[in-house]
Amino acid sequence: MRAALGHLRRAPRRIRAGLLDRRLTREQRRGVLGRAHRGWSGNSAGENRERWSDWDWSHGGEEWNASGEWKQALIDDVLLAWIPADVVVLEIGPGAARWSAVLQPRASRLIVADVSERPLALCRERFAAADNVEYVLSSGSDLPGVADASVDAIWSFDVFVHVAPLDQAAYLAEAARVLAPGGLAVIHHADGRNLGSLPSRNGWRSPMSRQLFANLARSCGLGVEAQFDSWGADGSHDLGAYHDAITVCRQAR
Repeated sequence: MRAALGHLRRAPRRIRAGLLDRRLTREQRRGVLGRAHRGWSGNSAGENRERWSDWDWSHGGEEWNASGEWKQALIDDVLLAWIPADVVVLEIGPGAARWSAVLQPRASRLIVADVSERPLALCRERFAAADNVEYVLSSGSDLPGVADASVDAIWSFDVFVHVAPLDQAAYLAEAARVLAPGGLAVIHHADGRNLGSLPSRNGWRSPMSRQLFANLARSCGLGVEAQFDSWGADGSHDLGAYHDAITVCRQAR
């Protein structure tokens, strides 16, 4: 009886969640930042700041790798393939330097930006002997102190999937501002709800789709060069667990 009563009490919440998911899905398929996305209250900058300030970074973020082979393939076939060497690189959301450790020795200058001081402190410790790393504390949607047209490439992985849709749009506008002509951004983001072997709504994912992300990038003047969810010669490594995608944008101006 108690289980049945509990099920009944939770029914209105399930109905509301189902209706919201359907509205989000419709907007994502149309590529429109509509009322459902604009009204999304989760994944706020404040939540992200608190979450990553209190996160147990003892594993360095490596716990999010599907495998060691998966991570190395992502580095070889995506990061190194798209992010040039000997240029100014900006990373949004460095965490404990999981990808920054690859970017730093290749970049002429590496700028790491995060909403939380904790990841920046971890990066400062990691790169204490490096003289080519700069640190930026973001409000969660901006890149304060980064000059216009001063960055050649932007990298962000396992970050935008947790950022609210309006903040993602603001970050894209900032990317367009700071990228030099011909500069590019490689950004990992969510691609749908209730999809993947681990449904994206259960991975603290912010609602987004590749269609909507591409339209947001284009609205800022960025060209979309590629969108993909797998890599490697046979596509054996992918983002299928949570049904994510990677979008590559380029600044033409």
